[in-house]
Amino acid sequence: MKTYFESYEQYKRQGNSIKTTTITAKQLLPALIAHMERMDRQFTLHINGQLPMPIDSLIKEAFDQCHLEQPFYTQHCEKRSYKYRQLTKNRVKVEFRMRYRMARQEEKWIVDEIQNILKNRIAPDMSTLQKVFTVHDYIARTYSYERHTEGSPFAVYTFMNEKHGVCMAYALLFEKMMEALEIPCYYVVGKAAGEGTEGHAWNMVQIDEHWYHIDVTWDDIGSIPGKEVRYRYFLVADEKMRLDHEWNENHYPLCTSKKFEAVHRLYDGCLANTSFYYAHPGNGHLYEMNFEEFPFQPKQKLAVKIQFCFYINGLLYFSNDSHTGYLYQLDPDTMELTQLSAEQVIRIYKSDTTLEVLYADETTESIQKVISTDSVSEDTILAETAENRLEVPLHTFGDSWVATIDQQDECQPIVFKSADGIELTVDDEYKQLTVDIYINRGLHIQMKSNRKNVEFKQPAQLKMPISLIPGLEKQLTKQNALAYFADEQFIYIQLYKSVTIQLKK
Repeated sequence: MKTYFESYEQYKRQGNSIKTTTITAKQLLPALIAHMERMDRQFTLHINGQLPMPIDSLIKEAFDQCHLEQPFYTQHCEKRSYKYRQLTKNRVKVEFRMRYRMARQEEKWIVDEIQNILKNRIAPDMSTLQKVFTVHDYIARTYSYERHTEGSPFAVYTFMNEKHGVCMAYALLFEKMMEALEIPCYYVVGKAAGEGTEGHAWNMVQIDEHWYHIDVTWDDIGSIPGKEVRYRYFLVADEKMRLDHEWNENHYPLCTSKKFEAVHRLYDGCLANTSFYYAHPGNGHLYEMNFEEFPFQPKQKLAVKIQFCFYINGLLYFSNDSHTGYLYQLDPDTMELTQLSAEQVIRIYKSDTTLEVLYADETTESIQKVISTDSVSEDTILAETAENRLEVPLHTFGDSWVATIDQQDECQPIVFKSADGIELTVDDEYKQLTVDIYINRGLHIQMKSNRKNVEFKQPAQLKMPISLIPGLEKQLTKQNALAYFADEQFIYIQLYKSVTIQLKK
């Protein structure tokens, strides 16, 4: 990357921070970034030494390049102004004023929300490619391009709350998620065909020492949950990207690898471990492409037309358009194909913890994501229930346990306890929460706030004596998005919302 200025990392290594007010011309860019990262509204810098260009040109150059580092903060800086005074021949005093598109509490909410999203979607053993695929598909399927929003369409806070925004929000969210996953990534500014003079934003990401372009905005081809996603601008080389995009190539690494060109004509697919499953662009049949086998060789898996292909709990789910659009399930290892509905599927979409299916008769079905017990240990589950919390008694009525809490003052985490050993720990904060646990041919756990079903961002923890419902621990393997651990006396279960666990006869 060619630039006159010092890098932000170099600036910090030298011990500089926002307290540093006297800088060189080369340090102007990282000094600005340090203040914008703190979202400082007013600050002063003294530039010492001979300037390489007029002060106005130097400041403009720094502002034009500030997106190269910490773009999540610098691009949320909506308005920048300054005034300067020449103190001596080699010393200039510059006073800056900034206005931002997000507040500090909004920034904290975004960072916490990103962690929750990634926790539910990214497994520790995923490769870099799998993580990039997952984030690309999550953003393209969850959000939609729209300029007319209540908040700023450029802001990530608006984007994540209203599910709408413009290319800047797409690219900033992608970059921030890559940062959280420790995957090298650039936020790229430039121009693109059809975007007029306003400019465009996308990303570059590094996989196996090679850099690639990713334009999630242009891979988003719908406006409803469960919309199709394409891969035309996913892991693209410079040569192809130049056909309809332009950018300052001096500011970014070269993208020369064409490894993923075979993916660019595909759409409506899903990644399952190292394999990509998709509807063939020609005949619509289910195909597989294994990313561990290069060059990639597409293989037909089923000679049936499919739509809405998703992978969850080790199984593929899709609408079988060769059979009236009914919902089907496929085990890709055994190739066991199972029909799950006798009603046409209108749409399938994936949330953090479920696969939601909408049928033609307007009924819906939820397929819960299973949290692998390999990644959730006994120590993890027990540790998360050990901290001090507000204790609320669970009242027992036969095979039912009921409790309601109304927190009038500051909300805090809750643990519901019954005299016979049931404990339900809720870390999400609710002013009002009602819990109803009952046994009737299985275990039913209902949790509502102000009469509405809740879905937790942090999983609730249920500790229950096995003696109350013998055999329960044998029914949990692939049900209800649960992670669990059982000892001789208790079963410990993680859950995100109300569930029903029916015992098999």
